[in-house]
Amino acid sequence: MTQPKGFRTASRRYKLVFWPSMGAYLAVFFAGVYLVDQETSPLALRAGFAIAVALPLFGALWALLRHVNETDEYTRMRQLQALAEGGVITTAAIFLVGLLEAFNAIADVPLFLFGAFFVAAYGLAYCRRQMGKTV
Repeated sequence: MTQPKGFRTASRRYKLVFWPSMGAYLAVFFAGVYLVDQETSPLALRAGFAIAVALPLFGALWALLRHVNETDEYTRMRQLQALAEGGVITTAAIFLVGLLEAFNAIADVPLFLFGAFFVAAYGLAYCRRQMGKTV
């Protein structure tokens, strides 16, 4: 694990990777939506765009992990607790949706939506933990 760098330094380093990753994600995603026809495009092109869209997301997740590792113990604990809570909420949602699909109670749900669901659950868990705190 890396040594704590201070909140400002860790946040700056996080933003220098996170925001360009999100920009690349959006650019590649919309390029894929515009250029790839689901019915006529070859499988290699569709798979290539799917992988290309995922790579910036890996960069954003790596930036988050690096940010957690580079901050002080208190901030690290808050981040890890929120990540764990978001992970548990997402796992519960995956089980629920999977069982609803297994019993044909709902139509198939695209799996990539659970990534966005996790990020939202993590963000809400982090905000919930901060409400009412003065430290």
